[in-house]
Amino acid sequence: MIKQKLGLLILKYFRSLAKIQLRKNSHATLIGVTGSAGKTSARLALVEILKTRGKVKHSAHSNSESGIPLNILGLSPRSYSPLDWLRLILIAPLKVLFYREHFDYYVVEMGIDSPAEPKNMSFLLSILKPHVGVVLNAGLTHSENFDHLVKDKNPVRKIEKLINLIAKEKMQLVKGLAEGGTAIYNLDQKELLKQKKDIVARQLTFGKSEKADVRILQTNISAQGFSLKFTYLTQTYKLVLPEIFPQHYAYTFAAVIATAASLGIPPSISLPALTKYQSPSGRMRVFEGVSGSTILDSSYNASPSTMLESLKLLKTIGGRSKKIAVIGDMRELGTSEKLAHKNLSTWLLSYSDHVILFGPKTRTYVLPLLLSKKASVVHFESMNSLIKHLRKAIKPRSYILVKGSQNNIYLERAIEPILAHKEDIARLCRRGAYWDKRRSLTP
Repeated sequence: MIKQKLGLLILKYFRSLAKIQLRKNSHATLIGVTGSAGKTSARLALVEILKTRGKVKHSAHSNSESGIPLNILGLSPRSYSPLDWLRLILIAPLKVLFYREHFDYYVVEMGIDSPAEPKNMSFLLSILKPHVGVVLNAGLTHSENFDHLVKDKNPVRKIEKLINLIAKEKMQLVKGLAEGGTAIYNLDQKELLKQKKDIVARQLTFGKSEKADVRILQTNISAQGFSLKFTYLTQTYKLVLPEIFPQHYAYTFAAVIATAASLGIPPSISLPALTKYQSPSGRMRVFEGVSGSTILDSSYNASPSTMLESLKLLKTIGGRSKKIAVIGDMRELGTSEKLAHKNLSTWLLSYSDHVILFGPKTRTYVLPLLLSKKASVVHFESMNSLIKHLRKAIKPRSYILVKGSQNNIYLERAIEPILAHKEDIARLCRRGAYWDKRRSLTP
């Protein structure tokens, strides 16, 4: 209890200083982005567009109650140790006194882990008040912190109620906007629509619905790249990118195109800017692997919705080649984890040829079901054993999807030894001494 109170006091200290720092750019447009998946991709895509109109600051590696104020203050943790936090506490006032960073736009990810402070949306909104709020989606990510609010024992109904609660929390971002602001949200997700009645700001929507302002018409995905056909203000446009993205990126790009339009930047400007976009580390980056294989690196994190889309992508571009799925646990799902991993078993049967599992939850929930179906599957307790097997399993021109949650999983470790070009190691997620130490402590 003492530790929690001290932590909250420190957070409020950084929050106060961050609010003062933000006033130095009182003219800047603040854009908040939330969602269970796609926040980082949306942020980086928006940065590419907004750079055509002015100087852009964005919350790189910072989307939490501590990360956002530190980003505003221009501070970066080194080791997250008590001494490191003391260093940040002492430097923060000096930043307010002497540090000035000019920007015209600030794009900030606003990630919520709980309905309770300080990990909820209301605390983040007490740090800054965006002029534009973007809600991408709501899913089961971090649902374990909402579990206690749902008493229903039926697993399917419980998941529905959990997603409704998460959607309600995320929609606080746009419900809290003033009349002069702009609320941008996914018109296809019914859980989000239940909350729209309390929005007083201007509304701009995206999705496949005929009523969406940015309406997704068609998405094409192949080994050659990704394309999105959409309409806006009666005009039809097409975004063509050379990188490979899962299906749900159509919503991410539609959201950022809508956001740009709300700021007076039409698709004729935003589409050329998006051709410079590159997926962030660990979020479906494509690498050349050994033996002419192709690695789909989605090792940063995992949730049920993104897992399904990634496996579908593996099937789509893998074609008749051998399709290997290296899959880790999906964490922080609480009481929903059993059903979520049972569904994962079904998807793996449909979209992959050989499955390599890692983590206690896949061992408990996924492995028995796949073995009962006589699937080609193995499970490993240590990363060294997994890597040894993976090297043998790769055939010429194989396609390898690597995806799992980050907590004690860190599947980027499985990618390093199978890269065709070792310089690509620097492009994997979670680089640096801090993460090297965390990985070294994990089996």
